[in-house]
Amino acid sequence: MEKRVALVTGGLSGIGKGTVLELSKKGYDVVIFDIQDEKADAVIELCKEFKGNVVYKHCDLFKSNEIKEGFDFIQEKFGRLDCAFNNAGFGILSKPFGEVTEKEIDMELGILVKAHMMCMIHELRMMKENGYGRIVNTTSGAGLVSSQGMALYSACKHAISGLTKGVALDYATQNITVNAIAPGTIETELILPYKETKPDEYAMWAKANPSERFGQPYDIARVVVFLFEEDSDFINGTIIPVDSGCVAGTRQ
Repeated sequence: MEKRVALVTGGLSGIGKGTVLELSKKGYDVVIFDIQDEKADAVIELCKEFKGNVVYKHCDLFKSNEIKEGFDFIQEKFGRLDCAFNNAGFGILSKPFGEVTEKEIDMELGILVKAHMMCMIHELRMMKENGYGRIVNTTSGAGLVSSQGMALYSACKHAISGLTKGVALDYATQNITVNAIAPGTIETELILPYKETKPDEYAMWAKANPSERFGQPYDIARVVVFLFEEDSDFINGTIIPVDSGCVAGTRQ
C-alpha cells in the first residue's frame, strides 16, 4: 500500500483515539481534528513507536470556517486526503422529546449532522482529485432502531445512516466508498471512572451489549481500518453494527 493520508475527527479520545492508534500501526499519515488541545501531545507521543505520522489540528466542528481551515491544513501539509473517519459527536441524556430544548436540538444537529455533511463535502472534493477515497461515518444502533427517550439522538443518527447511503451512490463509480459504523456500548474514558464510582451503572451498561461486556475502542477501529483498505472496495453504502448483536434482536 502506498502511503495513505487519513483524517479522524474527535481523534483525541475514545473510539477516535483508538482508531488513530490502529491507523498509525498500519503506517498511515493521520490528521486529527479535535478541540481537546491538552490531550494532543500525549496521543501523538503514543503513536511515535509506530510507523505512521500523526499530526493534530484544532478544529471546532460547529464552525464551518474552522472546518475549511482544517482541510486547507491537510492540503498544505500532505497535498491529498485518501481516507476519513467522521467520528466526533456526543449525545444528550435520555428524556421525552417534549422536554428537549431548542439549544439541545441545535447542538445535536450541529455536531451529529451538519458537521458530518460539511466535512464530507471537503473530503469528497479532495478524494475526487486522487481518484481514491474511503469515508466511514459514525452512526449508532440508534441510527437503525430507536428507543424511549432517545428521539432527538436517534433522529440525528438516522440522518447519518441516510446520508451515508445516498452519498455512497453518488460516488460509486469514482473509486470512493462511503460506509458507517454503528458501535455498541464501548468502554471509553468517559465510562471507565464509573467502574469505581458507580459500579451498578457500569455493570448495567456492560450488560447492554448481548455479550454482557463492553466493547473496546479497537473493536471499532479495526473495522474502520479494514474499510479504508483497497480490499474493501465492494463494500459501499452499508451500516455495519459492531455491537456483539445489539440490533440483531432481543434476548429472552
